[in-house]
Amino acid sequence: MEILMYMLAERHRELLGREKLAFTTPYIASGIQEVYKRFKKLARKDRFQWEDRLTELVLQPGKKWMEDVFTIYTPMIWADRHWVGLAINLDMGYVDIFDPLPTLYDDKKVVKFMEPILTSLPYLVKKVAKPQQTQFRGLKPFHWQRMTRSYINERSGDCGPVSIKFMELHSHGDPLQYMLGITDGTVDDLRKQYAMDVYKTIILPAYHTPTFG
Repeated sequence: MEILMYMLAERHRELLGREKLAFTTPYIASGIQEVYKRFKKLARKDRFQWEDRLTELVLQPGKKWMEDVFTIYTPMIWADRHWVGLAINLDMGYVDIFDPLPTLYDDKKVVKFMEPILTSLPYLVKKVAKPQQTQFRGLKPFHWQRMTRSYINERSGDCGPVSIKFMELHSHGDPLQYMLGITDGTVDDLRKQYAMDVYKTIILPAYHTPTFG
């Protein structure tokens, strides 16, 4: 999943920069989950010391949150078995969830899965990104909604690439008609296309030997 997100970031670099979006590593979600028990116990949560790897993502050159980037796209795995995509709108405090199989977990489960992200993000943004007061929405938990009326994937093993495709479509504007048009056959083609794109974007440049005239 990390490789696919890197590939999309390279493929859509111009769009992402223009619209202040970012495709990024699934570590945003997993890293927050890892530290959430310590964060939750702290009385003064604004004093929490965030892991270096998380702060580096927030302050990445050219992709600093609340300055260069206002919407973060990242995958998240639920219960170590099911991938979903997240579109995190930082200034609005809102998370759209792209779930390839929404019947797998009911809303009560989703609330439990999402609690670390929704509760922690305002504190992470305020402390690390240090947004201007006019930009900052406060420390209330982010809200969420699951995107509905999209393609339902009931085959095992497809949730990763499908959730990534949902995020890719969402980044290009109103994706509903395209999400509805996806079929199992489309997903088969999508997996092949992503494999080819990874090869062209990552593998070929790594093995290319420059020639000098």
